[in-house]
Amino acid sequence: MEKTQMINHIKQTAANVLPKGSTLYLYGSRARGDYHDDSDWDLLILLDKPKLVHEDFDNYSYPFVLMGWNLGADVRPHAYTKDEWFNGPHAMFYYNVEEDKEVLYES
Repeated sequence: MEKTQMINHIKQTAANVLPKGSTLYLYGSRARGDYHDDSDWDLLILLDKPKLVHEDFDNYSYPFVLMGWNLGADVRPHAYTKDEWFNGPHAMFYYNVEEDKEVLYES
């Protein structure tokens, strides 16, 4: 599937499942443009809430995994609160994502 088509599917899924105040980013090789046909789709989901609960993964991350399965793509969403992401202790993962992230959806 072409990158544009897949991004459209991701955006549609985001519009259907993410709550108001959320932001969805693409990062990694797909955002940088150095991907291969079988590269995964790395997604960062930032939720505008004080703390994540188990249901957030079921409600907001899993729909992207399911969409990927249905389309034959490896989609890997990672969810954080906005406060955790922007104000939490920053590991190398944070800096790697910040370097190449691309906004796909904001509500």
